[in-house]
Amino acid sequence: MFNQGLSLDQAPPISVIMRFFLTIPFFGILLSGALFLSDAQTLLEWDLPQTAAVVHLVVLGIAGMAMVGALFQMLPVIAGAAIKEARYHAFWIHILLVLGTVMLFGALFFDRYILMHPAMLLLTGSLGFVVFLMLMKLFAVENKTPSVKGMIFSLSSLGLGLLFALLLTLALMGVDTGVDPLVLRAVHLHFMLLGWIGVLVMAVAFQVIEMFYVTPPYPKAVTSLFPAAVFVLLLVYAAASFVFEALLPFIDIALALLFLIFALVTLRRLMQRKRPVADATVWLWRIAMGALALASLFALIASLSAFKPAASASALLFAYFILSVIFAMSYKIVPFLVWFHLNAKGVMQTPMMGDIIPAKRAMRHLWIHAALLAAGVALLATPYAWKLVAALLAAESLLYGANLLRAMRIYQSLKDKGIL
Repeated sequence: MFNQGLSLDQAPPISVIMRFFLTIPFFGILLSGALFLSDAQTLLEWDLPQTAAVVHLVVLGIAGMAMVGALFQMLPVIAGAAIKEARYHAFWIHILLVLGTVMLFGALFFDRYILMHPAMLLLTGSLGFVVFLMLMKLFAVENKTPSVKGMIFSLSSLGLGLLFALLLTLALMGVDTGVDPLVLRAVHLHFMLLGWIGVLVMAVAFQVIEMFYVTPPYPKAVTSLFPAAVFVLLLVYAAASFVFEALLPFIDIALALLFLIFALVTLRRLMQRKRPVADATVWLWRIAMGALALASLFALIASLSAFKPAASASALLFAYFILSVIFAMSYKIVPFLVWFHLNAKGVMQTPMMGDIIPAKRAMRHLWIHAALLAAGVALLATPYAWKLVAALLAAESLLYGANLLRAMRIYQSLKDKGIL
């Protein structure tokens, strides 16, 4: 399964990664509750604090947990960059990130702005330390593969996204930053969504699509140019926001085209895989790339015509893309981690990876996730479908959490039976 570029002897303890992954269902249920208390028309008004609260649950509570947890695994295993005292660092980063995200949600959704100050302190402290710690390790890697370079660009985008979040918070507190808060918000969102999450998905895909699904490698033009191109365009976007706003739609068009091409190339690679069986994770990757392609197309329409519903559709599809990638990766990473760490302990009863999270359970999640997309489409006909979206999100969060807990119960029941 693993190629010569991987180094498993430096893998962190399983608890380092799983503490982040096991928190994702909590934020998924919290998100579904927020959706139940809101309505579709309200949440699509991007200037409302409640909308910002929901967006941050997705970006920090769900994607943030998945991305930080995955980075703790990918740095030593894919990049060969060992993180000393990983258990200690992960413990504090996780606690601060959870508390900060919950406080920020409460501040925005329930108009309790007194929570904004500690929330920003906790979030900038935890995520800022992630940026510092992991960039320091990645810059020290001698053989920087496209995945390593992509992680560098992603973490750099996270750092800049945090900077603009801090400036935006100061502006909302009444501090004169000399910049329109709407400009700061747009730049912040671009770096966080496209730079941090979008580029990190690219970096992961370059490695795992070929590795897990035995596909032809990505074209060198894609792996070597796309992450760097996205990051450079985001820097130009930030600069143009302050000095030449007329350039912004053209930058958005270029960004949308890059992600559209990436999505189509990935779909093509999945069609060329050498293993004919399509499990739940293959379909989740297909759904993710299909959602990203559609999100990019709607973003193109919004940039060319200023058609507001297209921008809303693009945002919702991008959120669905994020969820799909997280689920696809989890159902590959978690069984492998359990299997690998039990084998490392010499446990003779170690189950096969396919038995840790059975295919039937993953397929049930896939069907609920597909129904979530159908409910989203139903919003075009009736706003009452928003409640169905919330219910399905709660259902898949509970099932996802149950699947992860099942895997950890297997590990806990066998970890002391090793001969090593």
